[in-house]
Amino acid sequence: MKIKSARISALIIFLAIVMTVYATALYELQIIKGKDYYYESLNSIVTSSSVEASRGEILDRYGNVLVSNRTSYNVTINHSVLTNTDDPNGILRKLVKVCNDYNVKYTDTLPISEDAPYSYKEDMTENQRNLLDKYLQYFDFAQTPPADKLMDFFKEHYKIADTYTEAEARMIAGLRYELELRLIISSAEYILAKDVNIDFISAVLEQNLTGVQIKTTSVREYHTPYAAHILGTVGQMDAEEYAEYSKKGYSIDAVIGKSGLEAALEPYLKGTNGTQTSTVTSDGAVTNVIYSKPPVPGGNVMLTLDIGLQGAVEKILAEQITALNNARAPQDEKIPGGAVVAIKVNTGEVLASASYPTYDVTKFNEEYDKLRADKSLPLFNRALQGTYEPGSTFKIITSIAAMQSGVITPTTKIYDEGKFTEYPSYQPTCWIYPGTHGWINVSEAIRDSCNFFFYTIGNKLGIDKLSQYAAQFGLGSPTGVELYEETGTLATRSYKEKVVREDWFGGDTLQASIGQSYNLFTPMQLASYAATIANGGTRYKAHFMKAVKSYDFSSTIYSADREILSTVDADEQYFKAAQLGMLYVTTQGTPAAVFKDFKVQVAAKTGTAQLGEDLANNAIFICYAPYENPEIALAVVVEKGGSGNAIATIAKQVLEYYFSSKSGSMTVVGENRLVN
Repeated sequence: MKIKSARISALIIFLAIVMTVYATALYELQIIKGKDYYYESLNSIVTSSSVEASRGEILDRYGNVLVSNRTSYNVTINHSVLTNTDDPNGILRKLVKVCNDYNVKYTDTLPISEDAPYSYKEDMTENQRNLLDKYLQYFDFAQTPPADKLMDFFKEHYKIADTYTEAEARMIAGLRYELELRLIISSAEYILAKDVNIDFISAVLEQNLTGVQIKTTSVREYHTPYAAHILGTVGQMDAEEYAEYSKKGYSIDAVIGKSGLEAALEPYLKGTNGTQTSTVTSDGAVTNVIYSKPPVPGGNVMLTLDIGLQGAVEKILAEQITALNNARAPQDEKIPGGAVVAIKVNTGEVLASASYPTYDVTKFNEEYDKLRADKSLPLFNRALQGTYEPGSTFKIITSIAAMQSGVITPTTKIYDEGKFTEYPSYQPTCWIYPGTHGWINVSEAIRDSCNFFFYTIGNKLGIDKLSQYAAQFGLGSPTGVELYEETGTLATRSYKEKVVREDWFGGDTLQASIGQSYNLFTPMQLASYAATIANGGTRYKAHFMKAVKSYDFSSTIYSADREILSTVDADEQYFKAAQLGMLYVTTQGTPAAVFKDFKVQVAAKTGTAQLGEDLANNAIFICYAPYENPEIALAVVVEKGGSGNAIATIAKQVLEYYFSSKSGSMTVVGENRLVN
């Protein structure tokens, strides 16, 4: 096919135009403006900085977001750009003036007084001391100089002119000290002020301060006032924490989990920081930003908690304790606190863990000083760290151990004589004495909480066998939860000999048989104990973490499996006899009136822990439901609550919420999120 000459001519003309445009552009860049670009490149500063990765979200078992992030703005200072200006100290003075005008607190950890004559601050923290030592070591100070001498060094080193007032000189020295610290111990930029509002940002930008930048970041946002002791908080590191986390690549300004699951699950929640390279001209204009390594957000943690149940438990506990206190005479002791723990019987998943009094985690920072000074100890997690005598709730162990060891059978009857007279020097009585429970078997003894019955079988069983079975139920041992927990104390022969430095006596066994002696357990342990009774002797690891998803929920990083910590060496028939006794408690015992019209059969045991003469007793209540095919186990502890019967209403209301909420439907949203 023959190509027309006109088309060839048009193509040649088009190519000629393109070549002319490119040649003109190159001529302008290299010849006309080449010198300008050359000098601009010489005056440009290229810096590399870390880009903070977003922290992962925390969600409940149904995908309700409990903790997430919101966009925040920080004011940062680029050391290289600032110190390459003609007047870095003047820029800092202007910047601080804006801070003062808008009441914005800026970061200054230099532990020297703000006014002359200078002295080191009396309230210098360990972290401030360590940072100052690193600074002085870097500049070859043999020892810590007097504060006024160090200020003289600052004035000379940072070229702080005599025209500045002493207050201004101290302010400039503090900021220059902060900037240089980052170069000495960290590659992070100095964050002058965090989470500032738009008015302050506008005021800073209006000043056009070279080296001062506004950067976006994220801060923690809590979507629930509940589960404060469980979720925990985040914050900046102290000296001890930085010494550890700096080895993992954390910068000095990094935010870490400080308490609760925020701290315990830090490795999952913390993302991987990225790196960006910025090119900044001498006048502070950013001409290029390249992400050499993009940040990767942290994983999203799904908890075993049901936040609806958690909120209900906290409200019920607070309302019932308030009601009990209001019903007492003015001269009577008031209830200082309590706790409720709910666990899934066949998995060990913690559905709710409430401690009273508590606090609103969304207001933690602003109310911290008040919370710390509160004598009712709202920051104390009673559910995991409070230890209490189990009282008569322990009698289930005594029952099963005695049956498995052949001391009694499920049908053995013992006559309640009121006073146990085996030992001349110690003759404890049944709580009904001078009355009697008559002839009763083990299920009836559990129902009536007959002390004489358990003195009798415990005495024959002996402390070594009794403590062996208690250990199999996990009492006095960690439950496995991800948070810090007290292990409590299990009354044993060796404990008394080693700690109390006394021999074990028969009277000690009698007390241990009814849940007294040295026994002290946490509500979490008691809930796990109730679940172990319910499922026939399998003790599962208690846990708050259900799964960890990738930042975009596209994959599963970790999924919790059921983990068996121990099993109780006892036949099913013996568990059945003990469980029947617990059913009798709610159908025939004192709490029967509370559960009379409840739609689900509940197995329970009350406990009263005696604190001494003229002191109100601690009240304990453990239970599980339904009696057939159990799902949920509870432990309720109310300090100075009187008796286990008095707090049965708390357990009933919690169970009412649990079983009524189960009838609600759940709808899947996407792959991993669920909503009501």
